[in-house]
Amino acid sequence: MTEPGTAANARAAARHPVWRGRQQVAALWFDAAWLAPESRAERILQAWAPGCRAWRFAQGDLLCFDPPRPMRCERAPGLPLCRIGAHALYSGPLSEAERAGLAPADLHLSLGGGLLSLELSRAEALDPSLAIGLDDYPLYPTYDCSDAVAEGRRERLPVKPVREVFGPRVPAPSAQREAFLERLARGREGGEGWWQRVAATRERMAGWLLGRGAEPGRAATTGAVPARRTPPAPTAWRQWLERLAVASRASSLLGARQGAYLRRLMQQFDRGDLLEALRHALPIDGQDPSVGAGFGLPGRRADLGLHGKASYGLNIDIGEMARELLRKRYRAAFQRLDRDGRVDEAAFVLAELLNVRQEALDYLVRHQRNEQAAELALGWDMPADTVIRLLMLAGDRERAVLVARRDGAFASAVAMLENGHPEHALALRREWGQALVEQGRWLAAVDAVWPDPDSREQAARWLLAAEDAGAELSAAALVQRAALLPDTLVHYAARIEALADPAAAPAPRAALGQALAAHKGQNRALALLATRVLPALAADRALGANELDAQQLQRLLKLSRDPWLQADLPALQTPPLPRQRLWDRTGEPARLRLDPAPGLQRPLDVAALGGGRYLVALGEAGVAVVDRQGQCLRRYPVPASHLVIGDSGQVALAVIRRDAIARVTRLDLVRHRVDDLGAMRLQFFADRYDGIAWSVVADERIAVLDAARPGLDALWSVGDLGGPVVAAQYFAGDEVYLVREREYASAWHYRTGARRALVSRNPIRTPGEGESVYLHPHAAALPVFADPQAEGGLLLIYEWSGCRRSATLAPPSEAAQPFWHTLRTLDAGLLAWLQDERRARAYALNLAGQVVAEIEWPEPGLGVAVREQAGHLLLFDAHGRVLDIDTETSALRSFALR
Repeated sequence: MTEPGTAANARAAARHPVWRGRQQVAALWFDAAWLAPESRAERILQAWAPGCRAWRFAQGDLLCFDPPRPMRCERAPGLPLCRIGAHALYSGPLSEAERAGLAPADLHLSLGGGLLSLELSRAEALDPSLAIGLDDYPLYPTYDCSDAVAEGRRERLPVKPVREVFGPRVPAPSAQREAFLERLARGREGGEGWWQRVAATRERMAGWLLGRGAEPGRAATTGAVPARRTPPAPTAWRQWLERLAVASRASSLLGARQGAYLRRLMQQFDRGDLLEALRHALPIDGQDPSVGAGFGLPGRRADLGLHGKASYGLNIDIGEMARELLRKRYRAAFQRLDRDGRVDEAAFVLAELLNVRQEALDYLVRHQRNEQAAELALGWDMPADTVIRLLMLAGDRERAVLVARRDGAFASAVAMLENGHPEHALALRREWGQALVEQGRWLAAVDAVWPDPDSREQAARWLLAAEDAGAELSAAALVQRAALLPDTLVHYAARIEALADPAAAPAPRAALGQALAAHKGQNRALALLATRVLPALAADRALGANELDAQQLQRLLKLSRDPWLQADLPALQTPPLPRQRLWDRTGEPARLRLDPAPGLQRPLDVAALGGGRYLVALGEAGVAVVDRQGQCLRRYPVPASHLVIGDSGQVALAVIRRDAIARVTRLDLVRHRVDDLGAMRLQFFADRYDGIAWSVVADERIAVLDAARPGLDALWSVGDLGGPVVAAQYFAGDEVYLVREREYASAWHYRTGARRALVSRNPIRTPGEGESVYLHPHAAALPVFADPQAEGGLLLIYEWSGCRRSATLAPPSEAAQPFWHTLRTLDAGLLAWLQDERRARAYALNLAGQVVAEIEWPEPGLGVAVREQAGHLLLFDAHGRVLDIDTETSALRSFALR
């Protein structure tokens, strides 16, 4: 009997000796009869990637890929080998009968008119690095890069000053104004004594009485569109002055003065003294009643320039009749200025007096003032799609894309531009696709660029990348392929059959069913797909293995257009799912005692990726993807102490702190690419992002960075906070910052999403005895009273929704002994950690004070860390134990890292 690996083992030639077309290539063969050893080594180096392995046989060299690569076989640098079955590699698509006649081996090659079988045990492992010559490389002394980190990131979307927007048409500031600002700066530099505070208070009161007071402490924003804020509420001093004016009957005097001012203003309009009338004119329809009443008279304007920022003036109650009279005069003034060709003054009347800023922007666009309109839209914080459209019309594509990336406004902006400016819409659509890919939203990127015929080849590559990703994304990609490239679905028959097998994992099949039910189109490929998977999906739903509802199943049945299936399929059953959201639990909490067996690795951070996979930061050992059993599936050679997971689950940031500097690396979990984004000083940062915009605190500024491209440029930032940021906590849709100001600390609460807005900025009262203040998304600052000496354990008391809430948590050990505790706020509740010298226990509480989960930890004092993300609450310790609580179903799963 002949041995594998010899020429005598050759058999008759296969009917199809080589692979053709695009295949999942698991290895390449470089034949010794055709290539010299040096040429083989060169080709192996060119095709090498992390995870590859190489062997040398007498007949040639073998390079194996892990995982297999999609490759067009005719263009491969060697003979492509693919797997048939679990282990063996084949150089062609051998039939079952041809494979039955082969001896057991690791690879089977069609060479010299016959089949050759080889075993890896008889090969020599290759180290391709030995083929790289280093003799001719000179060595140079290294540079000290300790000063290479910039203090701050450059703003890529600065708001231009108004005078720069209008140029020489707006008069230069007066010498008196410059002298006042200089005196003000000297006063700030010299500190503030008690007499200066008294003088400042007197000046503020005088300003309020004159109706010219500015709200103090307003932070300066930079970057693209300043953060949208709620108008400031009337201060206590202003409310007191209003009451004083009414009680002392001074309000009648103030009303008489303001009435005389209005009469003079209307007389100026009636006399035709238009320029002087506009300098004294009152804005209407734009004042907010929450600002408070004005006690003085407006001052004369120095110029009629447009102001590129939103402001809140003081109200003068002129009555609806007088307001309508002013509105008519302002409209007449606008029409006259427009006839005279005085575009700037006419736009001023629209924007500043009538407060119809969108009409003012349209007016500027009609007069070909696109650049001016774009700058004003940025300063006025207009809707993002309006800003993007104006920037594109002004030829400023770079800033238009940055605004769209920051606010996620590509879709609406493309729709606006397609009506009249298709060339700009097409350019923005391509940028949209790239942005979605950077966010890890591969299928959405395909949909975004498919209307552009020139981008369809790129879209097909993105679709292939999605098909090679995780099982659930790959399954959903089949729906998109069936809709967009129906003729190619025949090549995926084996994958479809595997998904339709009721014995296969239900999660990928459920992802395919969700995508099919959500698709609005209909064709033969989609019908075939629905016909094949619907029986298994219906069986899964009857067993509670997916969450498809009756309407979705009926949609799939209708999509199949198969009368035989509709006749044979039994009645679709959708029994209630025995699931309860963690934070809505009532009665007994979910309980779990963790397995005491420790893991083999120490995680510094853990994040859930979906599909039963987890991303683990291992410090200098890099980043690993593990499964539900803690087994490593893939490693990324980048150091990481913290992970920032993208909303799509397909991208992440690996952050490693080295002294005061944080190095940030982007991980593409689909294409398995690693990109170094740079290093900077970070005080605080969010542990999640949308794939582009990442919230951080750096150099005492709250900022949003572009974390999809190298450079970490700021898309938006706010500084001059009145003091340093001493704490920050990031939640799913909210961010809360604790700022230590001169005399007190305040909580800054931002609402994230398409438009970032400052919800509140409130001072934090000094906590009482036994109290601690925690940052929380629904209350900004949540004072919690904790008494560990209470009867029954730890007593927690806090106020929520106007009601006093309390909970008593049992100590970790039954025997009376001292214990200590820590609290952490979560999106929908609190997590309390109690431990003594023997045991440790974690409690999850909802905001009503109900304990919803109780976890017994095997060992105390391990520094258990917590991560909250969409649908998951993760706890992990220094011994490699990981607990994952599904917050949608209350299911608890634990494993140890291997």
